[in-house]
Amino acid sequence: MVSVRSTLALALGALGALASPSALAAPDGSDTNRYRAHLGADLGSWVRQTPWPRTADGPTGSRDDFGFIGLRRLQLHGGLGHGFRDRFVAGLRLDYEISRGIQRSLDPDAEARAITVGAMPYLTVMFDDKNTVRPYLSMRAGLGAGLLTIVDPSPLDRPERSSSLLFPVMGVDLGAHAFVAPHVSLDGMVSVEHRWEYLRGTTPSTVPEGADQLRADAGHVSFNRRFVTSIGLAVSRWF
Repeated sequence: MVSVRSTLALALGALGALASPSALAAPDGSDTNRYRAHLGADLGSWVRQTPWPRTADGPTGSRDDFGFIGLRRLQLHGGLGHGFRDRFVAGLRLDYEISRGIQRSLDPDAEARAITVGAMPYLTVMFDDKNTVRPYLSMRAGLGAGLLTIVDPSPLDRPERSSSLLFPVMGVDLGAHAFVAPHVSLDGMVSVEHRWEYLRGTTPSTVPEGADQLRADAGHVSFNRRFVTSIGLAVSRWF
């Protein structure tokens, strides 16, 4: 049976490893200056949407929704970056999101399904580059596109029930890299994201008056502003 003294010694040793320079560091004192490939997902999120430009309150007004991984909203992200000057990582992040019953559509009473993709260059700043746990701040901005469909009819059977989205997007992530091996880290983060959505599509007969400007021949016009606050988890491979 392990003694209390041995258990306490192991616990103090683990705490000391987190608070002291990592034994995983390279000879120059840092192992940040290398490539980083990462894959992650949002575990939970709060989504707030407002009409853009602002319209009257009511069914077409602002709305708030909650999404969880695999429930109403699934957001995956991955990318590749490279570290430099010990504390910085620059790279490209790719996003894939599918949601049901969250995205605003032309028909405020219908349930909409949305599939979007995005690409965002990012810059990460680490506050501590020599410990096992390394807090960081990451900033990103880019462009995205997607397909919005009124649930029930499919885009193939009823093309007038689908719309396309284009949007610029920007976000900030605050998190930490926890190195569980010399070349692998688990990354927890809290993210805030904002995007401005432009929609193009035909007008279903059920759309209220005032929304008929969103016809196919009008091209992509401003439609929605979307704010997302989320908690995420990722795995990074450093090489």
